[in-house]
Amino acid sequence: MSIFEDTLDYYSMNNKLTGSNIYYKTIFALSILIINLFANSPIAPIFILIFCSFLTIHVAGISKRFYLTFLAVPFAFAFITVIFMAFFFGVGPQIWSLGIFGWGVTADGLNRGILVFFKVMGGFSALAFLILTTPANNIFKVFDDMHFPKIFTDLSVLIYRYIFVFLDVTNTMYNSQKTRLGYSSYKSWLRCLGELAGMIFIRTWEQGETSYQALAARGYTGELNFVRMGSSIHDIPLTHWVALIIFLVALCYFIYITGSINVVPYLIHP
Repeated sequence: MSIFEDTLDYYSMNNKLTGSNIYYKTIFALSILIINLFANSPIAPIFILIFCSFLTIHVAGISKRFYLTFLAVPFAFAFITVIFMAFFFGVGPQIWSLGIFGWGVTADGLNRGILVFFKVMGGFSALAFLILTTPANNIFKVFDDMHFPKIFTDLSVLIYRYIFVFLDVTNTMYNSQKTRLGYSSYKSWLRCLGELAGMIFIRTWEQGETSYQALAARGYTGELNFVRMGSSIHDIPLTHWVALIIFLVALCYFIYITGSINVVPYLIHP
């Protein structure tokens, strides 16, 4: 099995929505992300999380296990945010006390934490839909068409490209060490890990020099050129535009009617 058969790049190029219009997916994901920021109740972000997850797993066909793993990091940070906001950012009476230094959980703080948690997860699920269903090169092409700073686009392309190059190098070197009984003890583990980190640094330096020489030999003048091919924003059918507008308007209305509804009620009244 290849090292790349369970990575973001593999799934982005092998799903049911890979060939769909990149501009439509970008507008869809970014619109939901922006609307999600204006929610004052966690109900709408919960809906966004469920809806985008459904599209990613069941429509695009992304592995459920990989998708949940992909969400694990933002989930961990968002969960920590809930804890801190529940204890330190709420006002009003406490619904649960630690009994230490007057620390405790307030309903206001818990509601704020839950709102931030689901806004983070809802927004990230929208971005995950775009990232997991679209090859990175197409996303960089959209950045270039939107006239992002060239240095930003070029660095993004090179960084993304060499992440997988060095993953492959790291995997090869790690397997080579394992076949020579590396990592067999704690002392061996420390020595092999140090050698691995040192060799990766050297290979990174060498690869950077080689890449620059290769670019210079092909007429590199400080900017990477993108081939204009594939989908265009003009290829989006009118019916798709209408469906998107209706969905976004309905989502805005849903956020409006849910207002500031809290998941956790005020259990203690002053």
